[in-house]
Amino acid sequence: MSSKRGSLLRKYKLAFEPKRCLLSRSLQAGFSLTELMTTLAIIGIISAALIGVMNNLNQQSERMNSQAELLLAGRHVMDMIEPWAALAGHKQKTDALTGNDAIEILDSGGRIKFCFDTDSSMRRQIGFRVNAKRLQTREVENADCTAPSNPTDWENVTDQVVDGLVFSRPLINGTTSATLDVKLDLQRIVIGTDETVTLTMRKRFALFSMVGL
Repeated sequence: MSSKRGSLLRKYKLAFEPKRCLLSRSLQAGFSLTELMTTLAIIGIISAALIGVMNNLNQQSERMNSQAELLLAGRHVMDMIEPWAALAGHKQKTDALTGNDAIEILDSGGRIKFCFDTDSSMRRQIGFRVNAKRLQTREVENADCTAPSNPTDWENVTDQVVDGLVFSRPLINGTTSATLDVKLDLQRIVIGTDETVTLTMRKRFALFSMVGL
Protein backbone atom coordinates (compact mmCIF):
# COMPACT_ATOMS: atom_id res chain seq x y z
CA MET A 1 0.00 0.00 0.00
CA SER A 2 2.81 2.37 0.89
CA SER A 3 4.50 1.73 -2.45
CA LYS A 4 1.33 2.65 -4.28
CA ARG A 5 0.98 5.88 -2.31
CA GLY A 6 4.57 6.77 -3.08
CA SER A 7 4.00 6.14 -6.76
CA LEU A 8 0.91 8.35 -6.77
CA LEU A 9 2.76 11.18 -5.02
CA ARG A 10 5.59 11.08 -7.53
CA LYS A 11 3.09 11.24 -10.41
CA TYR A 12 1.30 14.15 -8.73
CA LYS A 13 4.53 16.09 -8.33
CA LEU A 14 5.56 15.43 -11.92
CA ALA A 15 2.16 16.52 -13.16
CA PHE A 16 1.92 19.84 -11.27
CA GLU A 17 5.51 20.95 -10.65
CA PRO A 18 6.11 22.33 -14.19
CA LYS A 19 2.97 24.43 -13.91
CA ARG A 20 4.08 25.86 -10.57
CA CYS A 21 7.45 26.73 -12.09
CA LEU A 22 5.79 28.45 -15.08
CA LEU A 23 3.47 30.42 -12.78
CA SER A 24 6.41 31.47 -10.59
CA ARG A 25 8.37 32.68 -13.61
CA SER A 26 5.42 34.67 -14.98
CA LEU A 27 4.96 36.42 -11.65
CA GLN A 28 8.62 37.39 -11.55
CA ALA A 29 8.68 38.59 -15.19
CA GLY A 30 8.35 42.43 -16.04
CA PHE A 31 9.28 45.19 -18.53
CA SER A 32 12.90 45.74 -19.24
CA LEU A 33 14.47 49.22 -18.99
CA THR A 34 14.60 49.49 -22.79
CA GLU A 35 10.90 48.69 -23.09
CA LEU A 36 10.02 51.28 -20.46
CA MET A 37 12.15 53.98 -22.12
CA THR A 38 10.64 53.20 -25.53
CA THR A 39 7.10 53.45 -24.12
CA LEU A 40 7.84 56.77 -22.42
CA ALA A 41 9.40 58.13 -25.61
CA ILE A 42 6.30 57.21 -27.63
CA ILE A 43 4.03 58.86 -25.03
CA GLY A 44 6.19 62.00 -25.12
CA ILE A 45 6.04 62.22 -28.93
CA ILE A 46 2.25 61.82 -28.95
CA SER A 47 1.85 64.42 -26.16
CA ALA A 48 4.05 66.94 -27.99
CA ALA A 49 2.05 66.44 -31.19
CA LEU A 50 -1.25 66.94 -29.34
CA ILE A 51 0.03 70.08 -27.61
CA GLY A 52 1.09 71.52 -30.98
CA VAL A 53 -2.32 70.76 -32.48
CA MET A 54 -4.11 72.37 -29.51
CA ASN A 55 -1.93 75.49 -29.75
CA ASN A 56 -2.72 75.81 -33.46
CA LEU A 57 -6.42 75.41 -32.78
CA ASN A 58 -6.28 78.07 -30.05
CA GLN A 59 -4.46 80.48 -32.36
CA GLN A 60 -6.97 79.89 -35.15
CA SER A 61 -9.80 80.48 -32.70
CA GLU A 62 -8.25 83.74 -31.44
CA ARG A 63 -7.61 84.86 -35.03
CA MET A 64 -11.26 84.28 -35.94
CA ASN A 65 -12.39 86.11 -32.80
CA SER A 66 -10.16 89.08 -33.65
CA GLN A 67 -11.52 89.23 -37.20
CA ALA A 68 -15.08 89.10 -35.89
CA GLU A 69 -14.33 91.90 -33.42
CA LEU A 70 -12.86 94.05 -36.20
CA LEU A 71 -15.95 93.50 -38.32
CA LEU A 72 -18.21 94.55 -35.45
CA ALA A 73 -16.02 97.59 -34.73
CA GLY A 74 -16.11 98.61 -38.40
CA ARG A 75 -19.89 98.35 -38.56
CA HIS A 76 -20.11 100.37 -35.36
CA VAL A 77 -18.00 103.16 -36.89
CA MET A 78 -20.05 103.24 -40.08
CA ASP A 79 -23.31 103.23 -38.12
CA MET A 80 -22.12 106.25 -36.11
CA ILE A 81 -21.24 108.26 -39.21
CA GLU A 82 -24.23 107.42 -41.41
CA PRO A 83 -27.05 109.34 -39.67
CA TRP A 84 -25.00 112.53 -39.42
CA ALA A 85 -24.06 112.26 -43.08
CA ALA A 86 -27.74 112.02 -43.96
CA LEU A 87 -28.55 115.08 -41.82
CA ALA A 88 -25.67 117.24 -43.07
CA GLY A 89 -27.14 120.37 -44.65
CA HIS A 90 -30.59 119.97 -43.15
CA LYS A 91 -31.88 123.54 -42.83
CA GLN A 92 -34.63 124.96 -40.60
CA LYS A 93 -33.11 128.24 -39.46
CA THR A 94 -33.69 131.35 -41.53
CA ASP A 95 -30.02 132.09 -42.19
CA ALA A 96 -28.29 130.31 -45.00
CA LEU A 97 -26.53 126.94 -44.66
CA THR A 98 -24.22 126.43 -47.64
CA GLY A 99 -22.69 123.21 -48.86
CA ASN A 100 -19.33 124.10 -47.34
CA ASP A 101 -21.01 124.80 -44.03
CA ALA A 102 -22.94 121.55 -44.09
CA ILE A 103 -19.95 119.28 -44.64
CA GLU A 104 -16.22 119.96 -44.53
CA ILE A 105 -13.38 117.47 -44.99
CA LEU A 106 -10.18 118.44 -43.17
CA ASP A 107 -6.68 117.13 -42.41
CA SER A 108 -6.16 115.51 -45.83
CA GLY A 109 -9.38 113.56 -45.54
CA GLY A 110 -8.77 112.24 -42.02
CA ARG A 111 -11.28 114.51 -40.31
CA ILE A 112 -14.82 115.55 -41.15
CA LYS A 113 -17.38 118.02 -39.88
CA PHE A 114 -21.15 117.79 -40.39
CA CYS A 115 -23.51 120.68 -39.68
CA PHE A 116 -27.32 120.77 -39.66
CA ASP A 117 -30.28 122.43 -37.99
CA THR A 118 -32.14 120.56 -35.27
CA ASP A 119 -34.95 123.12 -35.21
CA SER A 120 -35.63 126.74 -36.17
CA SER A 121 -33.31 128.06 -33.45
CA MET A 122 -30.68 125.37 -32.93
CA ARG A 123 -27.77 124.36 -35.15
CA ARG A 124 -25.51 121.39 -34.38
CA GLN A 125 -22.00 120.52 -35.48
CA ILE A 126 -20.66 116.94 -35.35
CA GLY A 127 -17.03 116.04 -36.06
CA PHE A 128 -15.15 112.74 -36.49
CA ARG A 129 -11.44 111.98 -36.58
CA VAL A 130 -8.92 109.27 -35.61
CA ASN A 131 -6.36 109.81 -32.88
CA ALA A 132 -4.09 107.15 -31.30
CA LYS A 133 -5.99 104.47 -33.27
CA ARG A 134 -9.32 105.47 -31.72
CA LEU A 135 -12.28 107.06 -33.43
CA GLN A 136 -13.12 110.34 -31.75
CA THR A 137 -16.19 112.51 -32.02
CA ARG A 138 -16.94 116.10 -31.10
CA GLU A 139 -20.37 117.68 -30.81
CA VAL A 140 -21.22 121.38 -30.47
CA GLU A 141 -24.72 122.83 -30.11
CA ASN A 142 -25.77 126.15 -31.65
CA ALA A 143 -22.46 126.46 -33.48
CA ASP A 144 -21.74 128.69 -36.43
CA CYS A 145 -20.65 125.62 -38.47
CA THR A 146 -17.03 126.77 -38.66
CA ALA A 147 -14.66 123.95 -37.77
CA PRO A 148 -12.03 125.07 -35.21
CA SER A 149 -8.40 124.53 -36.17
CA ASN A 150 -7.35 122.47 -33.15
CA PRO A 151 -10.20 121.58 -30.79
CA THR A 152 -9.37 119.63 -27.63
CA ASP A 153 -12.79 118.43 -26.49
CA TRP A 154 -12.79 115.19 -28.47
CA GLU A 155 -14.37 112.03 -27.03
CA ASN A 156 -13.11 108.50 -27.68
CA VAL A 157 -15.84 106.19 -28.98
CA THR A 158 -13.91 103.04 -30.01
CA ASP A 159 -11.06 100.84 -28.83
CA GLN A 160 -7.56 101.19 -30.34
CA VAL A 161 -8.35 99.31 -33.53
CA VAL A 162 -8.78 102.12 -36.10
CA ASP A 163 -5.62 102.21 -38.22
CA GLY A 164 -6.90 104.78 -40.71
CA LEU A 165 -10.01 106.71 -41.77
CA VAL A 166 -10.35 108.69 -45.00
CA PHE A 167 -13.32 110.76 -46.15
CA SER A 168 -13.82 111.90 -49.75
CA ARG A 169 -16.48 113.36 -52.03
CA PRO A 170 -16.59 111.65 -55.43
CA LEU A 171 -16.92 113.68 -58.64
CA ILE A 172 -19.64 112.86 -61.16
CA ASN A 173 -19.28 114.57 -64.54
CA GLY A 174 -16.85 116.99 -62.94
CA THR A 175 -19.29 117.97 -60.20
CA THR A 176 -19.07 117.03 -56.55
CA SER A 177 -21.85 114.54 -55.92
CA ALA A 178 -24.21 114.46 -52.94
CA THR A 179 -22.46 111.37 -51.60
CA LEU A 180 -19.67 110.68 -49.15
CA ASP A 181 -17.10 107.89 -49.50
CA VAL A 182 -15.58 106.47 -46.30
CA LYS A 183 -12.55 104.16 -46.23
CA LEU A 184 -11.87 102.53 -42.87
CA ASP A 185 -8.75 100.51 -42.00
CA LEU A 186 -8.84 98.37 -38.87
CA GLN A 187 -6.05 96.45 -37.14
CA ARG A 188 -5.85 94.28 -34.04
CA ILE A 189 -3.20 92.06 -32.40
CA VAL A 190 -4.26 88.42 -32.00
CA ILE A 191 -4.28 87.56 -28.29
CA GLY A 192 -1.36 85.36 -27.25
CA THR A 193 0.63 85.97 -30.46
CA ASP A 194 2.59 88.68 -32.29
CA GLU A 195 0.28 88.33 -35.28
CA THR A 196 -2.04 91.14 -36.39
CA VAL A 197 -5.26 90.87 -38.32
CA THR A 198 -6.44 93.68 -40.57
CA LEU A 199 -9.69 94.65 -42.20
CA THR A 200 -10.57 97.36 -44.73
CA MET A 201 -14.14 98.56 -45.13
CA ARG A 202 -15.53 100.99 -47.69
CA LYS A 203 -18.96 102.56 -47.78
CA ARG A 204 -20.73 105.30 -49.71
CA PHE A 205 -23.27 107.41 -47.85
CA ALA A 206 -26.02 109.42 -49.48
CA LEU A 207 -26.06 113.06 -48.36
CA PHE A 208 -29.82 113.41 -48.63
CA SER A 209 -30.01 116.90 -47.17
CA MET A 210 -27.20 118.16 -49.41
CA VAL A 211 -29.27 117.97 -52.58
CA GLY A 212 -29.73 121.51 -53.84
CA LEU A 213 -27.06 123.05 -51.62
